[in-house]
Amino acid sequence: MMPAVFDALGPLTDQVGKSGILRLSLARDRERTVIAEYWRIPLQVLPPSYQDADDEAYVYLLNPTGGVVQGDRLRTDVTLMPGARSVITTQSASKIYRMDESYAEELNRYTLHANAVLEYMPDQTIPFAGSRFYRTTRVDLDPASTLILTDVLAAGRVARGERFAFERLFVEVDVRVGAQRVMLDRLNLAPADGAADRLGLWNHYAYYGTLYAYSRRLDAAVVDALAEIVERRQDVYGSAGRPASGCAVVRVLARTTWAARETIFESWNLLRRALLDKPAREPRKL
Repeated sequence: MMPAVFDALGPLTDQVGKSGILRLSLARDRERTVIAEYWRIPLQVLPPSYQDADDEAYVYLLNPTGGVVQGDRLRTDVTLMPGARSVITTQSASKIYRMDESYAEELNRYTLHANAVLEYMPDQTIPFAGSRFYRTTRVDLDPASTLILTDVLAAGRVARGERFAFERLFVEVDVRVGAQRVMLDRLNLAPADGAADRLGLWNHYAYYGTLYAYSRRLDAAVVDALAEIVERRQDVYGSAGRPASGCAVVRVLARTTWAARETIFESWNLLRRALLDKPAREPRKL
């Protein structure tokens, strides 16, 4: 549910910003996963590559305009048909530019059918000073499917002194298995309402990484191993938990984007080995 503060900024219309729609359907075709696509600028998708020497399609999402501006309305709908397997990533960080008024929104919907596998690994999101951004991601899973979804948020353009200079950032992840919600995670930051780097929130950290996973093969031993990854690192503060059977959540706060990304990558690598019987690899930037 969108916070009331965004409603108060007024409805998004075609008079400002762009309306981008991307719909993907991924399906098994002989020995590979292939895609059928539809898009409206500013959202695009590149043809898939196959980087693991198997059937799993690596798909790159693009926003060729360079970032998200005031009034943008971006919607992505991805469906993985039975047995389809895909790694979906982005070519670069998502930059959320300054907005004089109103806000921008991103609505994501992923649907996984039986035995489908989705690994969604986007680059980080960077909210610039004065930006307002609303993003919600819903994932509907068949009980026999597998999900690994990550996210890295920056406190802003930290090197330029824009630490928590954005006006509002709302990010939501809603994961459902069958008709049952198994995970609902919301982050609602408004620095004007109180310092986001205060004790008990982000403290002195500037990057927040999360990983959400679901699989029938995901058990308590795997979650314990994820927790060990976080605990042995000296450059992050975080945890790993099991909100429901078959689920896992990893959260880390870091001083650098590299520390957050490396911890999430290590967690992805562990999950890939445990759930998919293969190691993780950094997606090639095309």
